[in-house]
Amino acid sequence: MNLDGPIMGRWERPFVRVLGGLAALTLLFIMLLTCADVAGRYLLNEPVPGALEVTEFVMGALIFTSLPLVTLRQEQVTVDLFEKFIPRFIKPAMHILLNAVSCACLAVISWRLWIKAGEMFSNGEFTAVLHVKIWPLVYYMSVQAAITAFVLFLIMLSQARSETTVAS
Repeated sequence: MNLDGPIMGRWERPFVRVLGGLAALTLLFIMLLTCADVAGRYLLNEPVPGALEVTEFVMGALIFTSLPLVTLRQEQVTVDLFEKFIPRFIKPAMHILLNAVSCACLAVISWRLWIKAGEMFSNGEFTAVLHVKIWPLVYYMSVQAAITAFVLFLIMLSQARSETTVAS
């Protein structure tokens, strides 16, 4: 179900530009690191130390940076096996309900990641090879999950508003 107009009002364009730019730079970094690692491994017989660990670390950041954008654009993967069996008049309410459940799930994920980041901070956890502290990434993931939950909430409100407009 695509929505007409911006969900976030005047904040949508800067939001998309900032997160989209950050995601693009993160992906560029991963690509350059991988190219350097492969070239170093096969041409110089000297891979980039800790490249796998850094790639894993930055991949987590990339996924959670992209999550609010994918959600805002409603480009997530969906499986609609049973949608053809659902009557057309029920579908709008079903989409609102599914967005509400998704919003609640992401809010819980954000909360649990925040708690986990605090535990990692307290325990002083770090990566095995490069000894990079993990908690900043997990806090970042928590914030991005919360932003995604908020985006889902806005989508849900927009869908509910459009349904009340259509019904009246």
